[in-house]
Amino acid sequence: GIAYHNSTLYFVSKATRRLYILNLTDKTYTSERTGSSWVGQGSFNSQPDQIIGNDMDKRQNIYFTEDGGYAPGVHVRDREGKYYTMVRGVPGGRYAGDESVGIAFSPDRKKFYFGFQDAGVLMEVTRHDGHVFN
Repeated sequence: GIAYHNSTLYFVSKATRRLYILNLTDKTYTSERTGSSWVGQGSFNSQPDQIIGNDMDKRQNIYFTEDGGYAPGVHVRDREGKYYTMVRGVPGGRYAGDESVGIAFSPDRKKFYFGFQDAGVLMEVTRHDGHVFN
């Protein structure tokens, strides 16, 4: 997956499980292992796959899907480089070894969509607290 914001290109490598951050203005780059600085519960225990940025002008969050693992899910990296789990399958449960796919947000950003590829399941997560996903 690839995301672009403000002269910076973000992309992931499944093989090396790394996020690459290219500064196109300075022609420099950095890289980090996905999930290297974890906050709260959860883990990024498999390969990063799709990534998108949402409302990057305000928060610069990057959202990741995960290919495989015992509890694949959707994870977030904030602009400080901290990783969070947004949602994931139950460890060892129905979606173990599956792939989370298809990150999308509703136009008002109060709904978030993703799926589990092998199971053929589409999920909708709705915020009822008045806030938006950002």
